[in-house]
Amino acid sequence: MIMSNNREAAVFLDRDGTLIEDRGHLKNPSDVVFFPETFNALRELQKHLMLFIVTNQPGVAEGVITRTDVNRVNTHVVNTLLKRKVRIRDVYVCPHRRSDQCRCIKPEPYFLKKAAASHDLDLNRSFTIGDHPHDIQLARNAGARGIYVLTGHGRNHLADLPPDTETAPGIAAAAELILAHHFAAEPRPAHRTRSSEFVLDLSVACDVWCRTDLPRAPLDTRHVAQVLRESGICVHEISGGWLECEPRPAAVYEALSGRLAPPDWLERFNCPPEKPGRVLRLLADKGIRVSDPHIDPAQNDNGEKK
Repeated sequence: MIMSNNREAAVFLDRDGTLIEDRGHLKNPSDVVFFPETFNALRELQKHLMLFIVTNQPGVAEGVITRTDVNRVNTHVVNTLLKRKVRIRDVYVCPHRRSDQCRCIKPEPYFLKKAAASHDLDLNRSFTIGDHPHDIQLARNAGARGIYVLTGHGRNHLADLPPDTETAPGIAAAAELILAHHFAAEPRPAHRTRSSEFVLDLSVACDVWCRTDLPRAPLDTRHVAQVLRESGICVHEISGGWLECEPRPAAVYEALSGRLAPPDWLERFNCPPEKPGRVLRLLADKGIRVSDPHIDPAQNDNGEKK
């Protein structure tokens, strides 16, 4: 009998050089400077994975900072993220020097295994992000997958990485890689009955796109992107099976990606949203029927019944 795995996946985040600038041994919350992309990246990740911080703080053992200093800084980091609607489930700190040969310093998987036991996690479906080679080895020691970022000390240790290490410029790109891996590993849904509608939803997209019984079904996201571009909508990113458009049609973004549109997309693009009804009709005119619970195709561009 095949048992279903209901355990959660997680991302274990390094602190200095990954979420915030690495400014040495931090004593005061006022010294914390977040990378600008940290907040959006973590908001996207937490929609699908639990978030934890795992940090080595050898300055405690060296007498440069105290455990109270570390706790105060970590509390500030967690509270700042919470104000930006990011929930860190737990923070794990190793206060030892490497020469102490403790069991909790990265890349030892002690804290990851502790988190797995406390939060019912599946480490084989989990990830680490960090700017040191030990963050990558930490993932391998725990059976997880590591993403190496080039922020912090990242560029200084490229020569020390295993040749197959996945790298990213920063936390935002690392989050995209993780989401792509996470969605690719999700079980594909059962085959659907014959239908004339094409459902733009990431959880079923791979199943529907490879079907031949749907009239004029799109081949992949690039087909949809081509349709939108030909209609004057600038599709500027195709990643992990989803599209971003400028102007971005928020409801269609949700349908394409399976994720909520970022709340600040209007400010980021400095333009009004594309009318969802218009986008759906453009796709329908090309033979791509869309079923989206957020949108009624019978409505006009102003949300009124036609």
